[in-house]
Amino acid sequence: MTNKGTPFLHTLDAMLGDRSKDAIYPCIRDLVEHGLDLTRFSAGETTPQRQDITQYVAAWLRHAGLSEDESSGWLIDYCVAMLASLSKRSPAAIRHSTKSNLRYIHRSAVPFLCQCADNSFRANCSSDCPVFDDMQAKLRAKAIEALQPKPPFVRPPTPVIELVLPVKQVYLEQFRLSLRLALEEIQKGTKMGRIIGILNERGLKTRTGRKWNYAILRNELQNLRNSQVPPQDGLKSACLPECPDAVQTAPPNGQKDSG
Repeated sequence: MTNKGTPFLHTLDAMLGDRSKDAIYPCIRDLVEHGLDLTRFSAGETTPQRQDITQYVAAWLRHAGLSEDESSGWLIDYCVAMLASLSKRSPAAIRHSTKSNLRYIHRSAVPFLCQCADNSFRANCSSDCPVFDDMQAKLRAKAIEALQPKPPFVRPPTPVIELVLPVKQVYLEQFRLSLRLALEEIQKGTKMGRIIGILNERGLKTRTGRKWNYAILRNELQNLRNSQVPPQDGLKSACLPECPDAVQTAPPNGQKDSG
């Protein structure tokens, strides 16, 4: 086993200062000095990827109190020198990937959690490690949590989207019914004033939701008579009789011509 990573360990000691003795755990020391020791894995056994080690060491650097800026240069050089053999990517690509992983660890506040002696890197572990008991407790809590039944998935209710129709669409049926009724009354010879009263008594509205008045009804009947559109819904514009009051040129009581 070579100690190719010893210079990185010395640099790490200097970066951490007085904290290095307690902060550099056995698994970290092993990974920094030796990288991933493939002799600890059986033939054909799946081994961790470069990115797995990068994120593990990055999470530890954050755990040790080093900022993203303080960690960046050291971690990039370490990954290029010690982990390149685990990847087919170029040194430039490894640098870029390492920066991205370090940024993710810090901005997502990913905690450092080892598996103690069962760590996936087969890195050294010792019960004398300063965080051994703490990590053991976290592993037990995580195992207990995994055994807890998960609450059933409840699909959130589908939001009800209220369709808001244009005003003329809202009152379309009432408007058509009003014209049918008006035409029937005209055929009977009913005066316009009485027709308007009948429409309003029944709560029927104009095309814009207003009450009927002389001007509106006269204009709608005139529009129907002059329309070139084929008759619809039983409104036979071709045979409309003249309104009994059509000789009047202005609506009574100053009513305006708007529906």
